[in-house]
Amino acid sequence: MQDVGGEEKGILSHFIKLSQLSGNVIRDSTSECAVTLGEILQLEADIGLWEACMEGRPEAQQIADARRELGFATYAACSGMYRLAFSGLRTFLELSFAAVYFSANELHRRQWVSDRRDFSWSDALDEENGILAPDFMQEFFPGGVDEAKAYAAMAAKSYRHCSQFIHGKSAVTKNVPSDISFSRESLTDWAATGRNAAQAVLFLLYGRYSVEFRPADNGKLGVSLEHWFSHLKSVRRTLGLPVEGS
Repeated sequence: MQDVGGEEKGILSHFIKLSQLSGNVIRDSTSECAVTLGEILQLEADIGLWEACMEGRPEAQQIADARRELGFATYAACSGMYRLAFSGLRTFLELSFAAVYFSANELHRRQWVSDRRDFSWSDALDEENGILAPDFMQEFFPGGVDEAKAYAAMAAKSYRHCSQFIHGKSAVTKNVPSDISFSRESLTDWAATGRNAAQAVLFLLYGRYSVEFRPADNGKLGVSLEHWFSHLKSVRRTLGLPVEGS
C-alpha cells in the first residue's frame, strides 16, 4: 500500500530544497546587480502610476497583468530561473503593447477578449501602422513623433532577445545554468534587457496618455518622466522645463 504521508513529505522536501537554492541565488543576485534590479523595480512602480490613471478603462487590467508579469520575471531572474525570466519579460512586453494597441482599436480589443482575434506583435511594432509609428504618435502625442522610433527599436530588440531563450537558441542559452544557481552573466543580460523593455513600455504609455492625463499636473507622473526621460525635448516641454535651443 502506498505511503501517502511519506510521499507528501518527499514532495515537500523536494520543493523546500529548491526554495533554499533559490534563496541562495537571490542573495548573490541582489549583491551583484542591485542597481539595475532597483531600476527595474522603480520602472515597474512608475508604470503603475499610469495604470492608476486608467482606472475604470478596459486597458487598465492588461497593464496590471503586464506589471505582474514583470514582477514575476524579476523574481525568476533573481532566483536563478533565467529562461523563465526571459519568457516572463516577453509576456510583459506583449501585454503592455497589446493594452495600448487595443485602447485605440475597440473592435479588435473585444474580439481579443472573446478569443476571436490574436494580438500581433509585428502589427503593434509595424513601422508605418504600429503604435509607436509616426501616424499613431501624431494623433496621440505629436511632440513625441521623432523620439518614438528609438523606443520602438528598443522594444523590438528586447522582444527578439527574449524569444531566443523561449525557443532554446543555443547561441544565447549555452551559458545559462542547467540547475538553480547564480550566473552573473545571465543575470546581467536579463537585467539589461528588462530595463530596456520597461523603459520602452514607460515611453509607450507616455506617448499614448500624456495629453490625456497631463503629467505636468500630476506630481508623481512628472517626477517619473523627468527621472527617466529628461533628455527628451518633448518631456521637457510637457513638464515646462527649459529646452536647449528653444
